[in-house]
Amino acid sequence: MSWKKKRNEIRNFKHKAKLIVCLMFAVVIGLVIFLSFRIVKNNSSSYKIDSRIENVKNSEEFEDSSFKTVGWLKVQGTNIDMPIIRSDNVYEDFPVELENFAWTTNSDDKHHTNISIIGHNIFNLSAHPKIKSNTFHRMEELMAFVYYDFAKDNQYIQYTIDGKDYVYKIYAVEFLKEADHTSFPRHDDYTKEEIKLWSDEFKKDSIYDYDVDVGEDDKLIILSTCTRFFGKDANMEFYVAGRLLRENEKTSLSKISKNKNYKKIEKILKGDGNNEKNV
Repeated sequence: MSWKKKRNEIRNFKHKAKLIVCLMFAVVIGLVIFLSFRIVKNNSSSYKIDSRIENVKNSEEFEDSSFKTVGWLKVQGTNIDMPIIRSDNVYEDFPVELENFAWTTNSDDKHHTNISIIGHNIFNLSAHPKIKSNTFHRMEELMAFVYYDFAKDNQYIQYTIDGKDYVYKIYAVEFLKEADHTSFPRHDDYTKEEIKLWSDEFKKDSIYDYDVDVGEDDKLIILSTCTRFFGKDANMEFYVAGRLLRENEKTSLSKISKNKNYKKIEKILKGDGNNEKNV
C-alpha cells in the first residue's frame, strides 16, 4: 500500500472518529437539557391561587333559610368553582332550591383541621363518567378523578374560608360504601391520632398511590359526592382527599401511580361490569 493511500485512510479514520465524538457529545448535551427541563417542570408551580375571598363576601343571601355562604371551593381541572354553605340549624334539611351549591358539615366558618364538603352529582352517575359537560354545574366533574391521566395532571384543591385562600394537595381518591362513611368522626378538629388514622385509611383504600406524605400535624379536606359507578344498588360514594400545603411547599406535581385497587376500576371502565349507562 502506498504511503499516500495509507495517509488518506488515516485521515478518514480521524474524521470519522471526530464525527462520532461530536455525535456523542451532542447526545449528552441533549440528555442534560432534557433532564434539566424535566426537573424544572417538576419543580415549577403546578397550581396558582386565584383568590375567591371576594366571592365569599359577595355571595347571595338565602331568603327563608338559615343557610349562609361560609367558604368557596375550587378544584383544579374541573368546573367546580362554587360557594360552600352551611346551616346554623344542624337539623335543617338541605333545601331543593340550593341543590346547585355544595355544603359543609363543619359547624362554623373557621379553618379547622378537618374540612368536610359534600355536593350533588346528578348527571354523571354512570360507569363511564364524563370529564366535561355543559350540564354539569354541581359536583359532577369530581368523577373525572377516576381517570388516571386526569388525576395525574390535576392534584390541587383550593378552599377559601375565614378570609384566606388555602391550597390542599390531593393524596387519595377512592370509593366508599355510604354506610361506612359514618365511621369517620364528625367533628371539626381532628386530634393528631385521628388525622393519622383517617389519612392512613384513605391512602390504603385509594385507587392511586400518591407520593404525598400526610403527618399528624397536617390539616385535611375531604370532598364527597354520590355515584352509581358500581351500579344503582351499590350505595357507594366518591371521595377525593387532600392535605393542606405546608409552609414553603411548592405546588409541583407529585408522582402518582395506579395500584391494585384500580384494577377493579379499569375493568368497569372497559365494560366488564354490570352498571347503568350514562344518565
